[in-house]
Amino acid sequence: MTLRLAATVESVRAARHAVDAIDQLNGFDEAAFNTRLLVTELVGNSVRHAGLDPADIITLDLEVRPGTVRVDVRDPGPGFSRPSFDDQPPLGTSGRGLYLVDALADRWGVSRTPGGEARVWFEIDI
Repeated sequence: MTLRLAATVESVRAARHAVDAIDQLNGFDEAAFNTRLLVTELVGNSVRHAGLDPADIITLDLEVRPGTVRVDVRDPGPGFSRPSFDDQPPLGTSGRGLYLVDALADRWGVSRTPGGEARVWFEIDI
């Protein structure tokens, strides 16, 4: 599934509901819950922290593969370097979303696409 979302708060809800509609996640309650939570965090981060205009597009790709859910969120923002976390959550008022990604995803990373978009991806084993 691929969604192209406006960089607005309403898109966070739309992304979350799109995860809920994926039939292949039925019966994988923990993976479905974690995927929904992390999609919400990553799309929300794009909306809040990437410096985007509401006309900018956030792209959400979600693929259920045998044994894995893979999510890729891209936006035209400046991106960031992958933070490293110890066992303690961040103490500030931000940064907890990526802490959750680090804690709940089996694999994740950040990069830039060949087209220059910022990309955050994660995989959850099912």
